[in-house]
Amino acid sequence: MEMREWHRGPAQAEPAVAGVVATLAEAYGPQGWWPLPSRAGRDGRDAAGYLPGASETLASGGGRAASLRRFEIACAAVLAQNTAWTGAAKALTALSSAGLVDPECMVVADPDSLEAAIRPAGTFRQKTRFLRSLAEAWPRLDSGTPRRDELLALGGIGPETADCILVYCHSVPGFIADAYARRVLSRLGLIPGGLAYEAARALVEPACPPDAAWHAEAHALLVEHAKRHCRAKPLCAGCPLRNLCEY
Repeated sequence: MEMREWHRGPAQAEPAVAGVVATLAEAYGPQGWWPLPSRAGRDGRDAAGYLPGASETLASGGGRAASLRRFEIACAAVLAQNTAWTGAAKALTALSSAGLVDPECMVVADPDSLEAAIRPAGTFRQKTRFLRSLAEAWPRLDSGTPRRDELLALGGIGPETADCILVYCHSVPGFIADAYARRVLSRLGLIPGGLAYEAARALVEPACPPDAAWHAEAHALLVEHAKRHCRAKPLCAGCPLRNLCEY
């Protein structure tokens, strides 16, 4: 199975996904992910917790403050599972207000308090278990750069969440083949429809730049495009990819 390619002009050819991302970047501008509403108005973030400019990736190390920033992003990735970001953002803000976006505090917190804080994110009992498992493992995981299989061994950490943590928290390049990305790329005819996460990731990633910052912004842009235009019922009018789309 091979990736298709499309050409931006007779003298310039780009790998298909990189070309799509470049077109979306031109249409939507920098996305400034990962949005962290608990840090809204701080660290250069806007009122919704977005970082103006290109999406940021963090590096391993840097002491406790840096580790807490990474843990906050990891918690956000868990809270965003199978729910709208608005609910995850409310849950993250509540956790922060309660002083629980800290692995040391989270592991000793009363489960009922955790559940109450993250209720807006849905499946709150399940996500409480996931967050506590992550908090318990965090000192070991964040002592360096965790391996993907270490993250996947934790309860509640699937491939998409693991890849988000690796890309955004530890600057490990990897294509985040979430449902939005698979929808967009399959409608463009670049990947077969119906691919599962790991199959799509294995197909797309070799054609992408080996750069974590690129993958972070690509993820954010594909999500933005899927929300604006490439919905379950697509809104094709004004779509920046319309003349490339086979849908």
